[in-house]
Amino acid sequence: MSNNFHDYFMCDNCTNTTFKRVYTFSLRFHKVNFSEKLLYDKVIDETYQCTKCNKTFTREQIEEGLTELKKKRER
Repeated sequence: MSNNFHDYFMCDNCTNTTFKRVYTFSLRFHKVNFSEKLLYDKVIDETYQCTKCNKTFTREQIEEGLTELKKKRER
């Protein structure tokens, strides 16, 4: 008998366990006080989308969910 457990992060909308990574690319512009030029930062947002209901989760939300799973097993 094995003592291994395998818990999955599940979509809280439909309980699906499979997700796909979704990227959003953008530029964030800043004015500089001493110049008329605009400075910019490239921003890449990474989210995870449920493959069943398309609800999206941030990496932080998934990490929090996995932490909760770990806490449940430690009790």
